Amino acid sequence: MFTKPSVGLSERVEYASAEWLAEAKRFLESASATIPNASFSFSAHLDSPPPHLNGGDGPFGYTIRIAGGTVEAEARPSNDVDLFQRGDYNAGLPLAWVVYGDDPTGRARIVREYQHLAGDRTSGPVGEMPGDPAVAGVLGALHDHLARRTVNNPDVGHRIKHYGLERHAAELADTGYTVLENAFTDDYALALREETHKNHEGRAADASFRATMLLERGLIWEEAVIHPWVLTLADHLLGRGNLIYQSDTIVKGPGLETHPGLHSDYAASMVEEPFPDFCLEATAVWAIDDFRGDCGPTCIVPGSFKERRQVPPGVTQEGSVTIEMPPGCIAFWHGATWHGSTPRKAAGKRTSLHNAYSRNFMRPIERYEEIDQAIVDRNPPVFSTLCGLDDAFGKSGLMGADFERLGYAAKSGYGRSRAFGTALLED
Repeated sequence: MFTKPSVGLSERVEYASAEWLAEAKRFLESASATIPNASFSFSAHLDSPPPHLNGGDGPFGYTIRIAGGTVEAEARPSNDVDLFQRGDYNAGLPLAWVVYGDDPTGRARIVREYQHLAGDRTSGPVGEMPGDPAVAGVLGALHDHLARRTVNNPDVGHRIKHYGLERHAAELADTGYTVLENAFTDDYALALREETHKNHEGRAADASFRATMLLERGLIWEEAVIHPWVLTLADHLLGRGNLIYQSDTIVKGPGLETHPGLHSDYAASMVEEPFPDFCLEATAVWAIDDFRGDCGPTCIVPGSFKERRQVPPGVTQEGSVTIEMPPGCIAFWHGATWHGSTPRKAAGKRTSLHNAYSRNFMRPIERYEEIDQAIVDRNPPVFSTLCGLDDAFGKSGLMGADFERLGYAAKSGYGRSRAFGTALLED
């Protein structure tokens, strides 16, 4: 039995869209009986919104006012409110999809990471949350209600531009790999390292150096798999609606050679040659520990994905370059690119996270279509998409095809990485 998305596919909305604002108003009106005397207003001014959402030349955002049991919602920002915030649309989007649930302390970690990614593109809020616990509770419930419905910006090109990923997209097209610098904090690296070593501890010396099926191993791995920059590059190479192909960690001690020689990541799926001229799988490797010098970094052959074939017999690592990066960086490469490992010569261990993504018609190494419902419910729609819960593959029954999923995948542009525009909206 397939796990269900947290909400119906037809209930999903884009951040700050007319549909998103209408859903916010509907939710607050339904909750107004619990806070009949409430008086509170909040607003957001969102810079650089996707062109398809911003139909005019004026400022983009929203304003919501609650007063005496009534709710007013306006599709424009206002400074005349109790709580006001301004920031870049794409920088604020991941913060809007965080589901706090009953664990606000745990969620503070990913909020800190998203704020780190946003940098100075979002300002701190001006004003204060309401002092009445009942009103604050309703607003918290509103946030989670919308987070479970908020999809990613479907305009991948817009995300690339406003996340500053244009150079990285160009490097992927040229060499087949890129490095995302300063992609996570030292504190997050520490948390990832601690969780990784918990998963690896107690193994025999000759046991596997991997821990797999991470999305069923805890909240931090769920957070990592939906990193906004990585998702954007995955959508760019693989089309929207791509899947998590495999999620694992590697602990590499002195002398350990995890991937000798060279290989392409298409080898696991036994892709026939010549490879198609579009990408089928892409891999993100998180440098939890140092990837420089004698630490055992990955080596890669720039441009080799253009060969469109597996590594021929007898080819060595000669001519390859090492991907050297400090902790906090993420290497991302086209899955057809030839790469391998180098042995660790330094003392101690090197810890890394490997999240691989694939086109939605590829069969992944790990399957999450029956993942625990509670895991899906505490995450935004982008997570259930990665788990394969949104598409119609393998979901037809005795009564016919699952046309809801078929229609949703078509409307959302699943499998496509071309420029977003009117034609996609009308599909």
